[in-house]
Amino acid sequence: MTFKQNIYNLIKTILLCFLVSSCQTPKYSKVNDFSQSKNILPEVQYSLSENFNPNNINCIAIGNIIDDSDANQYKSLDKITLIRHAIYGHLSPKNYQDIELHKVAFVMKSSDTNQLILKNLDCDALIEGTITEFKNDFYVAYSSTNVGLTLFLKDKNNQILWKASHTATSRAGSVPFSPLGLATGLFTASSNTEEEVAFQMIDTVVRRVLKTLPETTNVENKNQLKYATIPETKKNDVPSEQLTKQHKTPDILFTSGEYGQAIDLINSNLKTNKNNHKLIFLKGRSQLMLNQYEKAASTFLDALAIKMDSDYLNGLGYAYTKLKQIDKALAAYNKSIIINNKNSYAYFNAGLLLENKGDKKRAADYFYSAGTSSLLNKDFLKANNAHDALERLSKSDSQMLEKSSKLKKLINEISEHKDKDKDFRIIKVNTKGDKNG
Repeated sequence: MTFKQNIYNLIKTILLCFLVSSCQTPKYSKVNDFSQSKNILPEVQYSLSENFNPNNINCIAIGNIIDDSDANQYKSLDKITLIRHAIYGHLSPKNYQDIELHKVAFVMKSSDTNQLILKNLDCDALIEGTITEFKNDFYVAYSSTNVGLTLFLKDKNNQILWKASHTATSRAGSVPFSPLGLATGLFTASSNTEEEVAFQMIDTVVRRVLKTLPETTNVENKNQLKYATIPETKKNDVPSEQLTKQHKTPDILFTSGEYGQAIDLINSNLKTNKNNHKLIFLKGRSQLMLNQYEKAASTFLDALAIKMDSDYLNGLGYAYTKLKQIDKALAAYNKSIIINNKNSYAYFNAGLLLENKGDKKRAADYFYSAGTSSLLNKDFLKANNAHDALERLSKSDSQMLEKSSKLKKLINEISEHKDKDKDFRIIKVNTKGDKNG
């Protein structure tokens, strides 16, 4: 056999190994000590503390992410922001209540410890992590995009409850975006094919790592009400790092958790454009984040005086809920639904209020409508929240159980993903007798 033939066969063998490894679903390994995986096949390593009871955790916030990857690779991408958005999206099926990223950013500016962050957020646990790798390697016949990530879940005592690590690699071909990944706005942030593959690997690594996080089965009405998110605008893109640095617009200030500065800039802009209802709505949302609920309600009414909009009515409903004016809140949500009958936000929040009032039958109808509307809007976060609420109600009613099962089937059908990792069963811990921590 000639030297050229030997080299050719060697290259074929190497390529075959990479092809096989890129097409395989990862191996999930529960370990005590984390190490660099030496397997050809992809591997997700994870560990669980003996003290970790998911049903003692109501709320999880996404904290500090450190970037230890090569700073010279993918300079145009804000890697930390992209990872945090992906985590936020993929955390929702675990049934924990979460905190908006901009609110966490706001609290982290004035809180120097995890304990203080959780106290100020009134939350139970914090996800932190490290980007271990973020690079593109070029070989003879192909390129490989690798994104490595290690995540920790820490409680109020800074104890690690869960840890997981994985490196996702594109190698011979990229894994398609999961529906949750699409919902986070990652895809719309890509400007070229190379970036798109990197975003696909972000989606893949976060999804696989969070698959090892046990889900909670304890989803209560009071917690869904307590941690209900403020109404969002229809735009759901992840802002680029360049845009964030170059333009301090009211939207960017809000996204960065600079609510006071956002309000000041909005007030300045309104002096020359007093009928800008979009800016007035953003001012109201900023006031909500500062717990200025009476001011926010007044601001949303100002926006509605200019334009009758379902988003503005959602804001008004949220403000009235915080002010304990439940009948007014329900009226605002119902009017919002009349304007937009696919308004999953209004359906869901009105359902929570109805359930809290004891009107479970109407609440179930609203939750089901919230779930189906969310799926039509490709909002899997709200769809999962709606199913959690329906599942809670279905424990005492067969008709509600049917609605819950039907919604779950729809979610599974629409969110089905090619990279299923069939060899790993999602961890569930059933501790019905346990009390909340």
